[in-house]
Order: sequence, then structure tokens, then C-alpha cells
Amino acid sequence: MDSHTAESTRLLDALRAKGFSGVVTLDAGTAGIASPMRLATEWAGFSVTIDDREYYAKVLHEDMRPVIDVAQTGQASQCAAGAGAAPGVKLVDVERGVVLFDALPVSSWHWARVDDLTASGRLQALWTLKRKVHQGPAPEFARSPFIDLRRVRELCRSDRASMPADATWIDDCIDLACAALQAMPIESVPIHGDGVASNVMIGPDGQLCLVDFDHAGCFDPWYDVATTLNELFQFEDEWRAGIAAWAGRCEELDYARCRLYALVDDWLWTLSSIWSGATSSRPLEFTKLGQWTLLRCRQSVQDARFEGWLRQLHGAAS
Repeated sequence: MDSHTAESTRLLDALRAKGFSGVVTLDAGTAGIASPMRLATEWAGFSVTIDDREYYAKVLHEDMRPVIDVAQTGQASQCAAGAGAAPGVKLVDVERGVVLFDALPVSSWHWARVDDLTASGRLQALWTLKRKVHQGPAPEFARSPFIDLRRVRELCRSDRASMPADATWIDDCIDLACAALQAMPIESVPIHGDGVASNVMIGPDGQLCLVDFDHAGCFDPWYDVATTLNELFQFEDEWRAGIAAWAGRCEELDYARCRLYALVDDWLWTLSSIWSGATSSRPLEFTKLGQWTLLRCRQSVQDARFEGWLRQLHGAAS
């Protein structure tokens, strides 16, 4: 048991405060990786055994407090568990930044990579799981990438993070995308809010389970579609096939909406990574992750169809 870190101490304090008793064993979970994938970067993970019961705990790193709301993460996780899409939640300690879950046994479950989720039949299984979240219990708060973007922009300004030379131009393009997306009517439902492959767990017989609901809340279900496609696929025909798998067919409006949501999400993660790289003392390659999402932003705003996507959304909203 590692009881010598600030995170493990907070976890033990949270367990005691909640009345968990018995012999407690903690084992460190997956080490954080920011690049080439985003994995365990915001929370320290622990496998927890209390007598013969197994759990998994997340303890928020203190440098992530400005961007993650523990109470909202806990509530969204509980809703997803109620929908049958995520592990059960046993404890949410907002003050200590701790969330405790039913364990997915490490011997039979592992986090997904992109090639796991692009294998035959996997995307449809993932869409089914996302729909469970969309149709399940709703958290008592909205999730807006537009509000998240404003917050991280302000963090970058206040902490004087070094920005890329073309940041002002990209920011202007992002504002155009946000305006077009916000002009569209949406159906607000519970969403996962994060398309990264490692937030999908794969278990026995290929069973899937969602984890990490830090960016969940009630919003447009197309945001889940867009961020998932952006994570899994590079080519237009793959995106269109993914949209058709979700909606039955690929409408041009839905393709445009997905491309613009993906752009906004990439810029959000670019700025978040720049800010984390400037402020976090942990030895993770946040800035390198931001360079990858920045590259995708540049490709999207330089795409000859970018203004056409904007016009499609504004035309549909008028």
C-alpha cells in the first residue's frame, strides 16, 4: 500500500469519513500519460480492497481543481451508472476530491485504444452505450463546451500561458464555429462529453463500459458523436459511415455539425493542454498533447469547406 502521497492520504481520509471499515489496501492505478494519448491525467487512480470487497478510486490532482467540478463528475457518473453504462458510484467526497466506484477487475478489463474501437462491430456497440447515457437519468446541470472554452481562455490569460503565433486567428474562427453551433436548436440530453478512446473500458467477451464523466452534463447528443468520430477516424468516408451508423444516414447538415463540434473540442483541449503545461508541476507532456490537437484545429479552419459548414448551420437555423 502506498500511503505516502497526498492523493492516497486524501483517499484514506475520505474512506474513514464515509464510515468504510476493515483492512484497506491501496494499489496505484494506471500512471498518467498526456501524449500520445490522454490517460489518467487529471486524477490519480487507485485499486482499493477493503477486506474482500474491491473498488476503484479517483483522487483529483490539486492542479486540476480549476477545470474539474468533483460534485458534477460524481453526479454524472451516478447517472451513467443508473443507465447501465458505467460502474456504480460508492462515494463522492467533494472536499477531498475523491470518487469511489465499483471495481472493473483488472484481470478481465482494460482501457481501449483507437484500434480496439475501430474493429468490426465495435462502433455500433459504442453507439449503443452512448445512447444508454443519452436516454438515462439526467444530471441536474448542463454541460456547454462554449462555457468551458471561455473558462480555459481566461485561465490561459490569467496565468500568462504562452500561446501559438496563430492563436488569435484560430480563436476568431472558433468564435464563428461557436456562433453557428449555438444558432442550431438542440435536444438537451445527458452526454458523456469526452470521446477519448481510453475512457472506454473493454471487458469479457468484448463488453464495453464508459468511465470518466468529468465533461458530462446535459447537452447536444451530437457532441458525443462528433468527439468520438474525431478520436477514431481520420478520413471523411469513415466519418460519414460513423454518422450513418448513428443516425441511419449521413445528412450534410449532420456532417457539418460534427466537424464544427470536433473543431471546438480540439481547441478546448489545445488551450487546456497549453494551460496545464504552463501551470502543472507534474512531469506529463501536456504541451505535446496540445500540439496534436492544435494541428487538427489548423487543418479544420484551413479546410476549403469550413465557411460552407458555417453557412449550412446558419441556414438550417434561419
